Amino acid sequence: MSDRKAVSRRTFLNTSVAVTSAVALSGSRAQAARPQSQPEKFVNPPDEKVDVRVGIIGTGGRGTGVMEGFYKVPGVRITALCDINKPRLEAAATQVADDKPSLFDDYRKLIDYPELDAIAVETPCYLHREMGIAVLESGRHLYAEKPMAITVAEANAIHAAARKAKGIYQIGTQLRYADPWQTAIRMIHEGGIIGDVVFIRAHRHNIQDLPHESTWFFKRELSGDTIVEQAVHEFDLMNQVMGGVPVRAAGFGGQNVKFDPPGRDIRDHYGLELDYGQGRVVSYSHSWIAPPHVPCDGRRELVYGSKGAIDLETGQLYLQGSERPKTIEFKKTSDATLAAVRDFVRCIRERDRPFADVEAGRDALLVALLGRKALDEGRVVTMTELLAEG
Repeated sequence: MSDRKAVSRRTFLNTSVAVTSAVALSGSRAQAARPQSQPEKFVNPPDEKVDVRVGIIGTGGRGTGVMEGFYKVPGVRITALCDINKPRLEAAATQVADDKPSLFDDYRKLIDYPELDAIAVETPCYLHREMGIAVLESGRHLYAEKPMAITVAEANAIHAAARKAKGIYQIGTQLRYADPWQTAIRMIHEGGIIGDVVFIRAHRHNIQDLPHESTWFFKRELSGDTIVEQAVHEFDLMNQVMGGVPVRAAGFGGQNVKFDPPGRDIRDHYGLELDYGQGRVVSYSHSWIAPPHVPCDGRRELVYGSKGAIDLETGQLYLQGSERPKTIEFKKTSDATLAAVRDFVRCIRERDRPFADVEAGRDALLVALLGRKALDEGRVVTMTELLAEG
């Protein structure tokens, strides 16, 4: 392993890489490259011993964001990048030019590259099983973009591979490493600040559509639908609060407003009821149709208990008998992705188990798949029924 030259600090200056998700990286799914403006590179850290070498599969918007996170962690070097979009790959390489990464247009070639300890898979959802298992079987540590997969069978295959693997598996649900969410959840469980949890009202209402260049996102067979690709973040938080997964779900929704780009077949809105047993319920809504400035846009997770309620998103605390809300003490996480990859590197060094481990990743996905099945079939669906599909 090599040392880096001494530089005053490491910081991300600016990137003009288009905010598009990682392109499919198998030869049969090649897409045309799009010209992009040249990004400014990241700046190196002070001199340090490199002990974790990282490769990134997928250098789109999310991939470069994760790459930035790894680049900021002392002792980490980006040694390999992979994307079939050559201009995008070269732009990403420019951002970490001091690391002199090797470049690949086939993920299998990157996995075969010997100068790697860990690999981040930052590709469209339908490729997560194939690429994730390949990384695990290579003996490397895997930082896996959420969702884990798009079916129960795929999730079970990844889970089995991770349990057998020598390397660490961490799923990219970065809110597990961010405040105020985690401080609020600890106060719920360790301090009993709102008493017994009985109900969660949550939503994610998006004002802006994703860039239409990210065509895979808008196809259900490639993304798993909106509920799978996006809502696993909220479902992961709900599972943390409730201490498990729901026993059944019901919901309604549809595609009534958003039809571009052509061929789009994912829901643009839905509402879901999740039964976690013992009278504990989650009511969740998710949409892409919110106009600017509408009340209740964005994201919220409001947890109700026998003694009060707490908003995981803001840290606002509402107690029975209190005249006004309070705000819990927390230090807001400015970069949840950086916090997540930093802890991933710590787990590699200490051989520790990630907080966002394979169990958490599968459980969050199972909630999404349970909700999707309930929406598809227009009836109450049990977790037992869903698990039988695997």
